[in-house]
Amino acid sequence: MRELIQENKFEELKEMLQNTNSEFKIHDVLQQILNNKKIEPSNFDFNAKKYQEEFLEGFDLFKVLEKSNISENQLQEFTNLLSFIVFEMGAFIHLLSNTALQKGVYLSEVQDLFKVNPTLRSKLQEFIEILKVRKDFRTIANVSAAKYQVSNAISNLLNRYEVGNDMIQFGKGYEQVGEKNKAIHIYNAVMIDFECESVKSSSGLFPDISQVDTRPKEEIKIYEKAKEHFENLTGEKIQEIKRIHIDDNINAKKLAEESEKLAEESIKENFNSEENESISFFERIMKIFKKN
Repeated sequence: MRELIQENKFEELKEMLQNTNSEFKIHDVLQQILNNKKIEPSNFDFNAKKYQEEFLEGFDLFKVLEKSNISENQLQEFTNLLSFIVFEMGAFIHLLSNTALQKGVYLSEVQDLFKVNPTLRSKLQEFIEILKVRKDFRTIANVSAAKYQVSNAISNLLNRYEVGNDMIQFGKGYEQVGEKNKAIHIYNAVMIDFECESVKSSSGLFPDISQVDTRPKEEIKIYEKAKEHFENLTGEKIQEIKRIHIDDNINAKKLAEESEKLAEESIKENFNSEENESISFFERIMKIFKKN
């Protein structure tokens, strides 16, 4: 199939697609696109559990199609199809993740029922980079949103700053298509998530007191990026808070270590005072996906 595309043998490709009983629904849609039929992606019955496979196969074809002599209209139709699949995939993974979290487990802990493909994030980013060259900002916004949903669903397997970077990209996607209020909301959420804990817990009654900052440098960069975009869009200047980073001050580091120790002791004490109910892993899975 890919060789036929590379050789621009689209008539042979259409015949091959017509006579092949493919496991991928996206092959059927490609055939209709090549026959210049106007498609409506929502009319095709994609299996939600196979969204990932459909996207990965479709994206692999897209990279070959983009370098072929396919018409721009046909390529755009295929791009729109991929965008639809990505949007639906992100929403599906987001739903599963929220269901799992409500029951006290991460989606990655029930991989025997649903597993996020480990290459998915990198493929979505690769798609975004190609779309940037094509200046297809609307599709970039959709794919960026989906990538953030995927990253958030497996956040326990990633560094926090990786999820933060995807959230910033998500905000930029909306910003580029004129969705200013949505972008502002996203940047504000990033600032809240990536603010240092001492500031979050502070009453704010004593602004002259310096707050101990325990955040890794990568997370500080995420906060600063979100703050810059937020200020640019709103015209609002965020009041600076005095912070002392533990890497820059030995006393701040000692204070942070003491606070962490006290917090651990408190958690341990509360845990020991509660009744310890043993729940098997299988029961946890059943609660998530079978109990209504």
